[in-house]
Amino acid sequence: MRHRSAIREVSLDLVTIVVLFLLLVPILWVFVASVRPETDITGGGLLPTRFTFDHYAAILAKKPFLIALKNSLIVGIVVAIVTTALAMPAAYALSRFTFGGRNFFALLILGTQMLPSLAVLVPLVVIIRQIGLTNTLTALIFTHLALGMPIAVWMLKGYIDAIPKELEEAALIDGCSRLGALWRIVVPLIRPAIIAVGTFAFVLSWGEYLMALALISKSDVKTLPLALQGLFDPYSFSWGQVMAGGTIIAMPAILLFLIFRRQLVGGLLAGGVKG
Repeated sequence: MRHRSAIREVSLDLVTIVVLFLLLVPILWVFVASVRPETDITGGGLLPTRFTFDHYAAILAKKPFLIALKNSLIVGIVVAIVTTALAMPAAYALSRFTFGGRNFFALLILGTQMLPSLAVLVPLVVIIRQIGLTNTLTALIFTHLALGMPIAVWMLKGYIDAIPKELEEAALIDGCSRLGALWRIVVPLIRPAIIAVGTFAFVLSWGEYLMALALISKSDVKTLPLALQGLFDPYSFSWGQVMAGGTIIAMPAILLFLIFRRQLVGGLLAGGVKG
């Protein structure tokens, strides 16, 4: 039995290594290609012969790319803050309050997450055009909120479900209001989940391409994915600049994970626990 268990563990470890290799090789290749000369990339060799940061200098010297970087930061930060601020009271209400249709609303929120973004693309574009928000960052903020809010509510709800209600009841007996109990008792306990939700919302907004492509056409309000698409110019195409742009887009998500890895893992795991 011990021999079979050891073989099973080794097999699982090998499968994990293979999966990680398949996932990480393209990412590593993009980063390595971004610091290789253009002739070195097109030469077909896997190992670099020289390193250069000229691609980063060239792409950061492009004014449209810098404008897109600023736009992505604005949209991502606003979406992260607003998503967290709205999802927290919604998750608390679904977890703690008893009212008619609570389960229906919970399933409705979860059902919206099951819809692919392509299914709601046309209605969202029509609505945005009718209210005159086409080619604005406000339109992107609203659409990204609609995409990320359901999963944010469910993540926070699962975490709040695991918190004993007796802690809030004790605070209410001591004279604390319901809002005060939420702020003083629940919020400190769900801080890892809040960080996880905010990070998830930022990353989702930062790399979103389909909605931005449908809603944005003016260069002064384009985001990074659209700016990266603009680098595919048939007359002045550079693989190195494309790879450098892809690395810049991927870097915030990597940095956020490295900084908040403990909170992210704890928040995601706790979000799946139901008390």
